Amino acid sequence: MKGFATKEILLDEHGKIVAVHAQATNYQQNLVTAHILEWELFKRYKKNAEITDDILSELKLRSAYHGGQPPLQAVLKPCDAFPLISVQALVIYKDYKDPNSVMWKAIIAQRGENVAIKPELWQIQPAGGFEVYGHEDDDLDIQLRQGFDVRAALFREYAEELYNVEELSFRSDGRDSGSILAEPHISQLITLISDNKASVDFLGIITDLTILRHELSFLIVIDDPDYCRYPIIGSSEAKRMFSLNMTELKTIFSNQNVHSSSAGLLQLAIESDRLKSLGISSSLETADDGMP
Repeated sequence: MKGFATKEILLDEHGKIVAVHAQATNYQQNLVTAHILEWELFKRYKKNAEITDDILSELKLRSAYHGGQPPLQAVLKPCDAFPLISVQALVIYKDYKDPNSVMWKAIIAQRGENVAIKPELWQIQPAGGFEVYGHEDDDLDIQLRQGFDVRAALFREYAEELYNVEELSFRSDGRDSGSILAEPHISQLITLISDNKASVDFLGIITDLTILRHELSFLIVIDDPDYCRYPIIGSSEAKRMFSLNMTELKTIFSNQNVHSSSAGLLQLAIESDRLKSLGISSSLETADDGMP
């Protein structure tokens, strides 16, 4: 499907995000200008594990992405590259299933063995590309403009990866792209937000420095007794789905192989005003996980 690649990220004088400018792209362009950078780096590492000051001169594809710019500027404004923007969210909900043990839980997955990217790593989901709900050959301007909707992209991943809503993976008919918001799980979340029983906060952008892709990162917090009655199924990309209390979540991130973007997302969430006000940040920072 068509998606959106980073054109430029604008920051204010304090380093806060002002705007993200994007351009339409397809997954093939992303592969040959962004994902391939990890392969190039790995190939160089296998040949010589020593990191030298002039390593960029040995990485032709990464050097092209930089376009002669300093590293930070290259991350903010890629040169002749199409790094597909991603969306990801940490979902934390209050679990009321056991009335004698009501507690906050976070949703996390272990990726499958046969997925193309990062097999078997632990990952916070939902997470996926900022893509238009359509087909690879869709190029109508109005469709791309309507598809440039971060909220819809995030909610689509939410339904796909937590509840295995396969019809949102791609549009198999001519339905209106706005129908995404009518999907039952998404509609439920929107209602909870409207009723002040859920919130969605933008936390910032995580950048994986191996592939230089940018991930718009969010926090979804849900406090509603009915929410936990629906089973979290996962998708074909996940080998296992878990709802973990904060002690268990910290243990996983301390002892297992975790997707780098998920590690960044968790840190942003811990630093957020939302989790601090709920007392969740402190439990993640001080939870007794039995480690020295």
